[in-house]
Amino acid sequence: MGKKNELTKLEVYKRYHIPSMQHFMRRPKNAIFISTANSIEHEIWKTKICYELKQQGKSFITECVRNTKDEKGKERRVDIVELDSGKEIEIELDPKRAKRFEGENNVIVIKVWEHERSKTEHTDQKNK
Repeated sequence: MGKKNELTKLEVYKRYHIPSMQHFMRRPKNAIFISTANSIEHEIWKTKICYELKQQGKSFITECVRNTKDEKGKERRVDIVELDSGKEIEIELDPKRAKRFEGENNVIVIKVWEHERSKTEHTDQKNK
């Protein structure tokens, strides 16, 4: 990891802040924050993903708000930001809600229903 990579992480880190706080208030890195506005299943998935990122040696922040507003002028809270790549990770349990991220290049959508379906199919094949 060179200095250039660290600068990139810092630049990405500075693009986000704590919800309801000013732009200079930042989330701690590699700490998982939960939101009771989300379901427990959503929060478990967030924890699993953060665990995998940490195992890979990557840095992340959770439940943070972009410093810039979206095209509709709204602030957007992000589930996970992977600081090494700058990718935003959104966890969706509902296919209809997941559609709102279509066309966003910097967003990885974790489609929980697809993972659950493939897990069930794998279990069914294993039991045959």
